[in-house]
Amino acid sequence: MKIRRSGQQQRPLTYERYERLFVEFSERVEKLLLRCLYVLLAGLLISQLLLQFPAVRKEITRVDPLEGVPYVRHGKE
Repeated sequence: MKIRRSGQQQRPLTYERYERLFVEFSERVEKLLLRCLYVLLAGLLISQLLLQFPAVRKEITRVDPLEGVPYVRHGKE
């Protein structure tokens, strides 16, 4: 990416040039958004995996100890 200096003469912005610049910009933004999406998805998967282990879940969440004793049904009635 070149930095334009105020003293330099700029070419007029034609439709084709504008379209090319827009496509270049949108491709860069799209790549950045996809990288962010992959990082967030990986974080979600890792956090859900860690919540499957009771020892880790106890350290991560504050609500888990407040849930009480689980109800277990004994035998048939």
